[in-house]
Amino acid sequence: MKLFTALKLPPRLTQQITDVQRGVSGARWSPPEKLHITTAYYGEVDDDHAESLDFELARHPLPSFTLQLEGAGHFGHMEPHAIWLGVKDSPALTQLHQHCKHAARRAGITVEKRNYLPHVTLAYLKATTPLERVVAFEKRLSRFNCAPFLVDEMFLFSSHRKARGGNLYRVEASYPMILS
Repeated sequence: MKLFTALKLPPRLTQQITDVQRGVSGARWSPPEKLHITTAYYGEVDDDHAESLDFELARHPLPSFTLQLEGAGHFGHMEPHAIWLGVKDSPALTQLHQHCKHAARRAGITVEKRNYLPHVTLAYLKATTPLERVVAFEKRLSRFNCAPFLVDEMFLFSSHRKARGGNLYRVEASYPMILS
């Protein structure tokens, strides 16, 4: 199964995000239940390694912290393939990402080597999506900024392919944080 750890968004923020998910033809908008901030992606993991990862992630609870979303962007250069909202720089989130990577190493799992760019994926784009619509959307959301929200729990998700549409995400475990 494919695994990743992520932070869920508060309902009021999820509603704020779904209110701006429009205006780009060829966009497959992420449904509210899939809006999250990935803290680490582990890829295909067998049951034994998944159990070890769960143990390692739970072993050292981290303190809670606050986050904010700000700005928008896309992945892909001349042919964008996804639109996202950014996460304001957060040393606590960076520490959480490092915690997830170290837990994976201790569990014998190799994590992806790409630089960590925390974000919320708003939509996946078709190859025919006009670049000017993506740029207009990003300009409209360039000043997007939400109130700080409390992060007090992280989740281990599995991702399962469906015959149609996007993947199905299932919560496999949760990791409460220490309220600071």
